[in-house]
Amino acid sequence: MRNEALERAKFTLKQELRALKGLESLVRRSLPRAVSLIKSRRGKIILTGVGKSGYIAMKTAGTFVSLGHPAVFLHPVEALHGDSGVVSDGDVVIAISFSGRSPEIIKIVKYLRKAFLIKVISIVGSAKAELARLSDAVLVISIEEEGCPIGLAPMASTTATLVVGDLLASAVTSPRNFRKSHFAKFHPGGSLGLTLGKVKDHMTSGRDLPLVSQTATFDKTLREMNDKRLGIVGVVDSRWRLVGIVTDGDVRRFLVKKGNISRARAKDVMTISPKYVREFHSLEGALAMMEEYRITSLFVVGNGRRPVGIIHIHDIMEDAVIRR
Repeated sequence: MRNEALERAKFTLKQELRALKGLESLVRRSLPRAVSLIKSRRGKIILTGVGKSGYIAMKTAGTFVSLGHPAVFLHPVEALHGDSGVVSDGDVVIAISFSGRSPEIIKIVKYLRKAFLIKVISIVGSAKAELARLSDAVLVISIEEEGCPIGLAPMASTTATLVVGDLLASAVTSPRNFRKSHFAKFHPGGSLGLTLGKVKDHMTSGRDLPLVSQTATFDKTLREMNDKRLGIVGVVDSRWRLVGIVTDGDVRRFLVKKGNISRARAKDVMTISPKYVREFHSLEGALAMMEEYRITSLFVVGNGRRPVGIIHIHDIMEDAVIRR
């Protein structure tokens, strides 16, 4: 990269860092009022903005939702043509416009204030902006320069606005009321679903669990495997502890080696010391074990190594889109 290009990049970084530094006073002075309005609302959180501010509003709405707060993005133009039906009394509207005078934003905020019992929080570049005067709480983004090489494209302002959205979402989310388990409930897919999802929520259990005793006949073992349609049977001892498994492969190898199955029992066919997981293990951990040992199923055991479920690789694949 040429020196000129590096200098431009450094300049942009400097301006964006300066804009973020300026948020410290916002946190002390004006953020508490906005947080109070969001916490005390009776309805949902409406995010609105146009252009680059619209993208920031979309992301902020997504952040609120992922943390358990009902939120939605409302495009200001579409809102004037029917989409304002998503708004209800008791909602809080967060309107984003750095200039604070975008006609689309001003028009929709004025309409919503007239049509509904709502509170408005604005994120603007000046407390004197028209949008600020229409708001119940004002969050002012102070910047010296955008950091754009030609001084036109929003950079520092959009970076700071994005962070303000995160500050609001963070401030209204209590770890005591919203835990990892809640987050996992809202993120069943992707790598987050694998990391946060638990085996107990995806395993097969109860009457669908394929199990036989050590002394079960070869015929009974095959029937259990066929009836449960998982291609595997768990073998338990007299204390109901998992001591082995019988797979399709075990059956084929036994038939080739022994031939005579008239006196065979499950204990004669089974693979001893099978791999297993616990209910609280993550889907990611279960999948890693399957890949390591090149298997497609794992029994899930509880206290005393007693089987309580079974998880198949298909259970994981269906409930989480794996991104590697």
